[in-house]
Amino acid sequence: MTKKWLILITILMLAGVLVSGCTDNTEDTAVDEVEETTDAATDSEPIVGEAQDYAVRMEYYGMMKPSELEINRGDSIAWRNYKPQNTYVLVSDDGLFEAHEMDSNDVYTYTFIESGTYTFSVDDYPDMTLTVTVR
Repeated sequence: MTKKWLILITILMLAGVLVSGCTDNTEDTAVDEVEETTDAATDSEPIVGEAQDYAVRMEYYGMMKPSELEINRGDSIAWRNYKPQNTYVLVSDDGLFEAHEMDSNDVYTYTFIESGTYTFSVDDYPDMTLTVTVR
């Protein structure tokens, strides 16, 4: 009788481990947890091809990774705050969107419709910049 209970408990523990590996871990998702999405005004030329998503890490030591991106019209960038404490304030230096305050792990996504070169910065961190060239 004791052997049957031991086998049953072992099977239940293995089933629990297998099931827990199949669930989503929301802390590991990068661009799926989009807090807010904003689109730019449309350009006169239609967007051709599939849009791509790019991730930009706002790091603890006042860095944005990458600091430069070259993308196509219709592509999106998702900024994520990886600073464990406090907030960052993301600013579009070209006025594409209003300053956006981001707590730890917050994500802000923007879709680029118009070609051009755009710069983004973070309040109080002068070296924390991103230059985006949209083809």
